Amino acid sequence: MADEDSRAAGASPGGRRPGGSRRARMIAMVAGLAVVGAGIWFAVAGGGGSPASSPSSSPSSPAVNPLTGEGAGGHVLAVKIDNVGQAQRIQSGLNSADLVYAIQVEGGLSRYLVVFDSGHAPARVGPVRSARQTDIPLLAPFGRVGFAYSGAISGLLPDLAAANLQTITPIANNNLFSNGGSDPTYIQPAQVFSAFPGLAQTKDVGLRFGAEPAGGTAQSSVRVRMPSASFAFTASGAKWLVAVDGQAVVTTDAGQANADNVIVQHVHVVPGKYTDHNAGHADNEVFSETTGQGSADFYRDGKVWHGQWSKPNDTAPTSYTVAGTSMNLAPGRTWIVLTGS
Repeated sequence: MADEDSRAAGASPGGRRPGGSRRARMIAMVAGLAVVGAGIWFAVAGGGGSPASSPSSSPSSPAVNPLTGEGAGGHVLAVKIDNVGQAQRIQSGLNSADLVYAIQVEGGLSRYLVVFDSGHAPARVGPVRSARQTDIPLLAPFGRVGFAYSGAISGLLPDLAAANLQTITPIANNNLFSNGGSDPTYIQPAQVFSAFPGLAQTKDVGLRFGAEPAGGTAQSSVRVRMPSASFAFTASGAKWLVAVDGQAVVTTDAGQANADNVIVQHVHVVPGKYTDHNAGHADNEVFSETTGQGSADFYRDGKVWHGQWSKPNDTAPTSYTVAGTSMNLAPGRTWIVLTGS
């Protein structure tokens, strides 16, 4: 098993959005949910808005989904999914995703930001957890998509309200969350797409799909480490089977989590704008810089290629290249692990 080294990523300090809009300052934290899970407290609060506020988007889906390179596209919903402790055994929907981002959070732990399109969404997704600062610039290239999460630290709420996102939370949209929005809570994407018919369509965010490029090196498995989490991907035919913290990720709806491609994107993980004190001690909500440039490793078809990623500004697509040429991914689902340098 190859062990990913942390490589320096020349990312710029961009990717942070200033908060403090008038509308955002009016948002109040209406409720809180204290959850003891790996010693972290998650607030249930957030912006949102009604379905009537969703703007119109393109009336037709792309002929080929630019997020997967296969099938038709559709409206886009991103969901923040818990990935700590018991939550790893009750996850649903990962094998229907277009994209899965694995992101470092406070305490060196990890969370998923999972992207679905309306044509291939599963019946249920979760357990849903709270948003982070990293999510905002990461989702900026997708347009005004739906973003479902269970809450956020109070300082982040103005940033979320100012972002070009249709936020979907238990406070604003309680009927869309199971268990009253309390942990563990799940959503049904069909209900979300019905309630918000104007969510942005799938669009080009920089991924390229096609025939396997020359120059790959055989690779049967790879492990990626965060300070308090680890990911392993093992080749199985044309797929990569996913394990987290030494255990296979077995979803409740579709067996072991798997991917057609894995991208290990080396980024700077820096102190975030906000620090959570709700667990009785300071936990800075770290920020992964995805605007800038750095090294990346691409896994498909039992092989690896080493290259680069580049994103000049928050809303631009991310370019993934090997020796200056776009890296072709295999059509299908891609996991992108943002690992610190």
